[in-house]
Amino acid sequence: MEPAAAVPSLRANFAWTLAGNVFNAASQWALLSLIAKLGSARMLGEYALGLAIAMPVAMLAHLNLRAVLATDVERRHPFGDYLAVRAGASAAGVLATAAVVAASGCGGRPAAVTLIIGMALAAEAVSDLYHGLMQRRERMDLIARSMVIRGMAAVAGLGATLWITRSLVWAVAAFALSRAAVLAVYDCPRGSRGEKLERSGASSQLEILRAALPLGAVLMLVSLTTNLPRYAIERFLGTTELGAFAAVASALTVGNTLVNALGQTATPRLARLFSARELARFRGLAAKLAALAFSLGIAGAIAAALAGKFVLAIVYRPEYSAYSGLLVGIMGAGMMIYTAVALGYVITSARSFAPQLPLLAAVAGSCGAAAWLLVPRFGLAGAAAAIATAAAVQVTGQLIILSRIIWRAERQA
Repeated sequence: MEPAAAVPSLRANFAWTLAGNVFNAASQWALLSLIAKLGSARMLGEYALGLAIAMPVAMLAHLNLRAVLATDVERRHPFGDYLAVRAGASAAGVLATAAVVAASGCGGRPAAVTLIIGMALAAEAVSDLYHGLMQRRERMDLIARSMVIRGMAAVAGLGATLWITRSLVWAVAAFALSRAAVLAVYDCPRGSRGEKLERSGASSQLEILRAALPLGAVLMLVSLTTNLPRYAIERFLGTTELGAFAAVASALTVGNTLVNALGQTATPRLARLFSARELARFRGLAAKLAALAFSLGIAGAIAAALAGKFVLAIVYRPEYSAYSGLLVGIMGAGMMIYTAVALGYVITSARSFAPQLPLLAAVAGSCGAAAWLLVPRFGLAGAAAAIATAAAVQVTGQLIILSRIIWRAERQA
């Protein structure tokens, strides 16, 4: 384990996290751009559909173990127990994805793409657990380097394979192999350095699983909230329109990148402040995080209004500039979306996992209902409105949960 003197400052950790997340977001955008430019709008829609099907299952299996591990500052469980839970959950997630594909009745290329994406997400989840070790040691520089390597490998693998084969299936397979390679070559040896890999037994692993299951359900519901409008688009408007929506909605990753960098950097500090019952400092840092997130949403909406047509034409194809109005609507929803992401980090840092579950269920329900009502009537604009509705519901509920957490901590202090 690195000595205390080697731990970077909070400012340096934020800079590293921001750099890694910016590169990761750019690589995700590059993947969509490559599929749009080297493939077709239908290919892009099939890729988006595969993500929409595989992601909720993968997020449930993910369990957000990284957050549980990173906030386990007292080291109640050895890393070997966390790794055992991750391995079992990831295997179950891949099998569940296969079951969902079989039950959905989709076959051929969409089914193959979805299954391969599910395997890629499983490898990514194992990498994320090793990132949790690095995060707990406040070595965000190691995580950033991993994200850069992973992004470069994914873009090179998918782009080169798609250019050579013109096959989305082979391109996604190359993407999945790149994820596994980075896990084996970089994340595993660097994340486990100085850590003991022994396991303490099934009871410890069950305790971890019980603590993490609500977070896994939360991640699944968050993913469902993101993807329910996409199911409605595919159902009512078709795969090609789904591809266009996915391309435009990916602009949200710009702000999410910054908010996630802020949240991941602040989580260990917030966790220690809350554990020590330094509630005034906890509230101050939480308020700064939320205010920055909301400000990023405002900046994103202004940028979309000023440069949306140009950016869409350059990143994808000129015909995508027709969706600039949709881009403004989606980035307007980003004000509440980014605030919700920031507040989620704050609540998780206080290790308040279970209360998030009923809230996210309500958020997903409101998003699904709005999407099924608005998409047939207003098209893609209805999907953007559904996303905004869900985000507003989420922020309201998070503020209620957070006020209760602080009130209870003050009574115990």
